[in-house]
Amino acid sequence: MENAFSYVTNSPSSMQGGDSRYNKLTQAQMFRDANPDLELEVKTKKVTERISESMNIIANEPSLAFFRIQEHVRKCLPQLAETKHEVQDIQQQVQGACFDAEYAANAVESMHKSGAHFSQISELLRNSVFFKQQIDFEQARSTCEAVGKPASEPLLSGAGKELSSVVQT
Repeated sequence: MENAFSYVTNSPSSMQGGDSRYNKLTQAQMFRDANPDLELEVKTKKVTERISESMNIIANEPSLAFFRIQEHVRKCLPQLAETKHEVQDIQQQVQGACFDAEYAANAVESMHKSGAHFSQISELLRNSVFFKQQIDFEQARSTCEAVGKPASEPLLSGAGKELSSVVQT
């Protein structure tokens, strides 16, 4: 049997998919007209080729989409993994800095709380210097009375002078 479209074009069919079924149907005697309309047959052939091509594209479109996704993942995954490791390293550094800052803040707070203790220590030092000066004055007075000098000019020892200058500063 002869192909119904063989006299329209002598080029081999470029259709895909179900070409053999199409050829069998077109070769059947009932589809042949006695007076073939060439323009109608050409348009029909173009429409069927376009439909076949569209069906082929639609059938393969999901695989193409998955291929593109796979390609994208394959290209981006190493960079994403590297970025993740960088972010984890930075997170550890930031966490360490936060711990250091928290420790420093606690140390400053404890130093601030110890201010009362230092003021008490300073008061005790002042009292001890005052008592030392009184002792020195009493010793100087008793020494002056024994020697016969007037007691109006007390003699301070070197240690008393040093402590009084430390406490005043």
